[in-house]
Amino acid sequence: MTQQSSASPQAMGVIQRHANSDITFNTSHDGLAGKITVTLTPGQLEVFWSDPAAAFASVYGNTRGDCLAWQAAGYMAQCAELTTKGRQCRNPVHGGYPVATPDRWVAMRGKYSLIHQEGVSK
Repeated sequence: MTQQSSASPQAMGVIQRHANSDITFNTSHDGLAGKITVTLTPGQLEVFWSDPAAAFASVYGNTRGDCLAWQAAGYMAQCAELTTKGRQCRNPVHGGYPVATPDRWVAMRGKYSLIHQEGVSK
């Protein structure tokens, strides 16, 4: 998601002319099992040319940072509990690996692993 693109003025003109139509565009980004194909609206495609990560974030209803953090975390939602040594538990939350999309990953933040359910045990 970190790649940068730039569209030619002609391409931008085509995108802008179709912005109010029902035309959509397909592209893909990295995911756990390879590429994930998403559909972009003309407006999202216009964003994609300058900032692909922001366009993908728009598709999922997340921030650009959330999408990049999902990938950086290896598609795993990490347990929110601290261990007895004061470090964050390294286990995934229940159902938190693999997390297929960044919006699901964001929804799992702050949850606990099976070991730390409800944060009652360390």
